[in-house]
Amino acid sequence: MSEASDDRIGKGRWALPSANLLLSSDGRRWTGIAAETRRHSTGELPEMISDRTVVALALRGNPDAVIHRRGNGLHQATRAATGTYWLCPEGVSEDSIRITAAIPAMLHIYLPHQPFQVLSREDAFPDLDATTVLYAAGPHDTWITEVGWAIAAELACETASGKLLVESAALALAASLAHRHSGNRLPPGARGGLPHALDAMRLSRVRDFIDANLDRDIGVDDLAAVACLSQYHFIRAFKAATGLPPHRYLGLRRLERAKALLRLGHMSLADIALACRFSSQANFTRAFRRSVGLPPGEYRLRFG
Repeated sequence: MSEASDDRIGKGRWALPSANLLLSSDGRRWTGIAAETRRHSTGELPEMISDRTVVALALRGNPDAVIHRRGNGLHQATRAATGTYWLCPEGVSEDSIRITAAIPAMLHIYLPHQPFQVLSREDAFPDLDATTVLYAAGPHDTWITEVGWAIAAELACETASGKLLVESAALALAASLAHRHSGNRLPPGARGGLPHALDAMRLSRVRDFIDANLDRDIGVDDLAAVACLSQYHFIRAFKAATGLPPHRYLGLRRLERAKALLRLGHMSLADIALACRFSSQANFTRAFRRSVGLPPGEYRLRFG
């Protein structure tokens, strides 16, 4: 429903009213996905043509609100209760959008070509293309809800591995759209069975790479290349081997590094935040307190 570049929102033929914006991924160094949360007022929105696949999810909906929209001549009227989703594939012209009552919080996820292109190289997703996603809406979808809330939580409170989390989420969301909301029929068995776990040698290489690059932006493509696997296969194989998704493992390693730097006492909190890949000291402090139970300054005083 909106234009967005890989990591910027609001550029292009139209932009939603800035006054209603609650949170944005601008400045988060995300790639392959962008997102924002906003409230929506009663009224009409201007015509829009998306150059991204857009997924909207009512985080805090209003069962009395109905969104009337028309895309490429197809009219839909959907009640905006919490958990309701809307899909708009790239290239669709939405020439009519009307909201009948205010909606407190809506998540908008913007997917460029990248995650679909990554999946198209997998045997389970032959020739996948973003334009096959259906123009659709519905009251609930488990996968969209799960991924949406993970992205919304990262927007609300940045973590030490947010970039890796949202890149993994982009692939998971694109895969879900391909399976459940696509005009193309995937081949039998495309959902795949249980993933094979990373072997000990590959897992060791990935762990060594993570520990050597904790102060760098680490993406799914980096780790998959180290493991010599496709990105989608790597995410599943890493979790099968460790019991943790890659972003969770990276976050724990960065948390341990932050603790070590705090105990040494040589670096400022702002520098430690940057070294652990937070966009600000304030975000680092919130994440550290949530994980450890103490703000970083107090942790340093107690254990430094």
